[in-house]
This record gives sequence, structure tokens and C-alpha cells, in this order.
Amino acid sequence: MDLFDDLAAGLYALAGDRPRRTEYRQVELYTKKKALSFADPAPRSPAVGLVARALWASSLLDMALESRCPEAQNKSGWQKYQSLPRKTPSEKVAGELFRMLRVVRAVAVHRHGHIEFDDGIVRVNGAIDLVALSLEITPAGLGLLEAAAAYYLESAGQPYPDAYVDAMMLQYLADIVAEVKRFADEDRILYQYKPAFFFNRHFRFDCDNPKIQIADGRIAFEVGALHRDPARTPIDFYVVYDRALYIVPVEALRDFALPLDELPRWRARLDDGLTLPAEFRQRFGREVNVPGLPMT
Repeated sequence: MDLFDDLAAGLYALAGDRPRRTEYRQVELYTKKKALSFADPAPRSPAVGLVARALWASSLLDMALESRCPEAQNKSGWQKYQSLPRKTPSEKVAGELFRMLRVVRAVAVHRHGHIEFDDGIVRVNGAIDLVALSLEITPAGLGLLEAAAAYYLESAGQPYPDAYVDAMMLQYLADIVAEVKRFADEDRILYQYKPAFFFNRHFRFDCDNPKIQIADGRIAFEVGALHRDPARTPIDFYVVYDRALYIVPVEALRDFALPLDELPRWRARLDDGLTLPAEFRQRFGREVNVPGLPMT
């Protein structure tokens, strides 16, 4: 993880903390009743918070792409998007996230921009620099945009293999596009990429003690009947093989087996090939059962 990845992770961690602001407290120096008048509260669109968070995600993603792609530096808007690399699925998805978040950012800060919320759709529209920019998306989709950008930023410092990150990013994009009702920029069409398999991005189950069998050029995982539905139990198998750790999602398996020549795609990104980051320790706790105690 380089300096910017550390900063991006830290900034997202700080995003949930409220800044220390000046405190205003009432003090009554006299017994006279207050005589001030107050206006009725102005209605506030429920989309304001989502748009604000999308602007935050846009800024961080913009900086990340410049940090990782020197060709994008000193460029803005459409030219920056065109200069982004598209060699991997994650890079392709990051480019489309940039396009959508760029529309939100450009419209939000421009005097001719309009952001409205009606009929369950956040409508971000504006004619800027002779280009019609538009993103009309559900609130859920706007939240997914922020989540996908956050995942992309954090993935650089995680041990998950590139193939795992690609699967997650492709699933995010598929779900986001399903929430987009209208989009327009210089190209007017959002690129879509078909995932190799459905990947459950909502939750994952970590399994660090899988039972495996290696035969006929395949590695097979033993899974009981209760957990054989990948949709209900999306398992990540942490398996050590040939002195290296692999993180294999169950969705990548066929009949709970994987050809050995495909296993390298799922090798964890670790300096020594085996040691996970310290924060993973709490995800794999083991309670020692003491005979005679309740529920043992």
C-alpha cells in the first residue's frame, strides 16, 4: 500500500466522524421572555446527504486515479476519463464510476446545474460547457456509487487477489447500472461488462479451515449440505497450498471444485505469501471449549 492508499483509507475512516464545531448554548441573563421571530424550516431534499457523500467519493476517486495513472494528471473532465487505463476489469469499472461521479460533481458546483428529487429518483442535470450532463438514479444507486468507489480505494491495501476484486467491482457496476434511469455525457452511453459469474457483494462467509482433496488436476472443497447454496452461503475459502495462501470464492467453483491451473488467479496479495494483515485476526477467532461449562 502506497502513501495515497493509506491517506484514502484514513479519509474514509474519518468521514464518519463529526468535526468539532463551535457550540452555541442559550443563557438567560434576565427574566424577560424571548421576543425573536423565526421562519418556518425550509424543506430539505432527502437526496442532499446522498449527493454530498457522492461528492466526497468523487474527490477521493479523482485523486486516486491521478495517483495511479500519471497520464490523467493535469487533465480534467472527459480528457481525464479518456486517459485512464482499462487493462483490467477493475480499471474499466473505476472508469465508469468516475464518469458517473464526475457528472454529479460538475452539476453540483455549476450555477446552471440542477439537482432534484422526485418520484424516487435523484435527477442531476445541467448543460455545462455546451455538453448536456445527466445522471438520473435511485437513492440506492447513488449510495452504491459511493460504496463502489470506497471499495476500489480500499482494495489496494487488502490481501484479496486481483480476480476477487475484479468480481466485486463488476458486480457493483452491474447493480449500479440497474439503478440508473438516464445518463448522458460526451459519450452518452455507460459501458457495461458482463461478470463471469454472480458475486454476492452484500455479505461473505470466511472459512479458514476448508477440507480439500487434490486429484485429477483439480482441488475439491468438501461442503456440507447445509452450506451448498452459494446464493445463501457465499463462502470465501482461505486455503494454504504449496506454501501460499489463496482466497477462493465459492462462486468461482464448479461442483465445488477448481482446476489447479486456475488456482494462481486466487493467490492472496501478501508480502510473504502467507501472513494476513493484523486486522484479519478478529475475523478468525477460535474459542477454546472447556468441558463442563454450559453450552459446550
